[in-house]
Amino acid sequence: MPFKKILLALAGLWLVTNLHAAQPSLVLQITVDQLRGGMLEQSSDRFGPSGIRYLLDNGTVYANAHYRHANTVTGSGHATLATGANAAGNGIVANDWYDYELGQQVNCVQDRNSPLLGDDDKPSLGRSPANLKSSTLADELVLAGAGRSRAFGVSVKDRGAIFLAGRNGKAFWYSRRNGSFITSAWYYESTPEWVQEWNSHRPADAYDGYTWNLLDEGAEYRAIARDDRAFERPRGGIGNTFPHRLVKQDAPTFYSALRYTPVADELTLAFTMELVQQEQIGRRDGTDYLAVSFSSTDYIGHAFGPTSLETEDNLLRLDRVIAQLLAFIDGQIGLENTLIVLSSDHGVSIAPEVMAEYGMDVARLGMKREMQRLDVRLQAHFGTDRNLIIKYLKPWIFFDLAVIEAAGLDLQAVESEAARMLRETTGIREVVTRSSLLE
Repeated sequence: MPFKKILLALAGLWLVTNLHAAQPSLVLQITVDQLRGGMLEQSSDRFGPSGIRYLLDNGTVYANAHYRHANTVTGSGHATLATGANAAGNGIVANDWYDYELGQQVNCVQDRNSPLLGDDDKPSLGRSPANLKSSTLADELVLAGAGRSRAFGVSVKDRGAIFLAGRNGKAFWYSRRNGSFITSAWYYESTPEWVQEWNSHRPADAYDGYTWNLLDEGAEYRAIARDDRAFERPRGGIGNTFPHRLVKQDAPTFYSALRYTPVADELTLAFTMELVQQEQIGRRDGTDYLAVSFSSTDYIGHAFGPTSLETEDNLLRLDRVIAQLLAFIDGQIGLENTLIVLSSDHGVSIAPEVMAEYGMDVARLGMKREMQRLDVRLQAHFGTDRNLIIKYLKPWIFFDLAVIEAAGLDLQAVESEAARMLRETTGIREVVTRSSLLE
């Protein structure tokens, strides 16, 4: 019996329950980083018939799905999609946190025991799913398949590929230092030969001199008048306005800047298609799992804002990328043999400057300045000249536990006083302490 099922949502538990309906050859999980709720509907009339429009017309759409963790970021969102567990259960509460044992900030997929492969500049900056505390759908599929099922994850972002691939899959991601797709020693002893061959052609270098112009005529864009706003923060010298040009003058900057254009998704698509062919994904007896996380929407959204002309144009280009992916999967495996899932890992807030244009009482709150001010006030209150705050990683404040202990201070008292002081700050509505959460 042919299998054809498409799901679109914002959270991950539905994926497991629908797998019992039939035996697909492939589970294709597509994640779009920072695909804000409502973005698909806003541009649906401009999508082609074979990409996002195809999924909307033929799929089951969950329009009121939500994440239940407060810090909605890439790491936490992908971990939730992968496991079906909340952040408190899967352990990925943020993209980064302060590790008291190491005495430094660490990334959610950082693992010094799993060195990078294919990135000679930073081989010691290891990556793996070691910090994940829950089993993933990919893990369970591989275990249930008893060697017949395999799992793969691909993304420009390491965390976008690693969590969805799980502990028993294989993950590949983009190196902003050399433009290659790389992996780590968690997955392989050495980089697969076909990956080395693909990277040897240096596909990222083909975009040297690339110019990002508007895909359609300017008059068709809702945001055509919003192409140059003071708060925009483009990266890599690509500029605030169209056309955006990539020039390989300095290699690290060039490869990093690629992520802030639709090029990142095009490279992800190209590598994914090579992966499917080389590994013969979906062409064996069991059900294979392929997770593809497209990251351009997130990078562009952070640089230009979700209501920008760049975001609007990128979404139209993403539609074409997804259409190419679906056509490729149809030709290789058959869409009738594929379970397709489309989701976002998180949304994004509209820039406060844009909200102010509509009469809302908003402003930006400089938290680095507020943390410095808070530390000074805490020192005065508790009678110490040592910094009590060791790190601020929004929205988390990490206290220097060694200093607090040496000064004979009660940690809960420091937490409570910091919360009281912060609640007095205009723009901060509530502060929750670790002690109160544990209670």
